[in-house]
Amino acid sequence: MIELKVCKLDNGLGVALPPGVLEALSAEEGDTIYLVNMLNGSFRLARHDEHFVEEMELVEGMMHEEDA
Repeated sequence: MIELKVCKLDNGLGVALPPGVLEALSAEEGDTIYLVNMLNGSFRLARHDEHFVEEMELVEGMMHEEDA
C-alpha cells in the first residue's frame, strides 16, 4: 500500500504521486489520469484508456437505469 499525504495546492488540496506510481501509469506532467469510483466504495487510479472509459460509461449508464 502506498501512503499519500494531502497537501495544499493553489486554492485546493492535492496529493503528490511517487515516481514509481507515475511510471506504472506511464504518466508525466500534463497527462490526464482518472480517479474512478468503484462499486465497492473504493477508488482506482488509471491512465487514460479509451476502451476503459467507454466501459465505465456503459456501467454508469446501467447503474442509473437500475435506480429509475
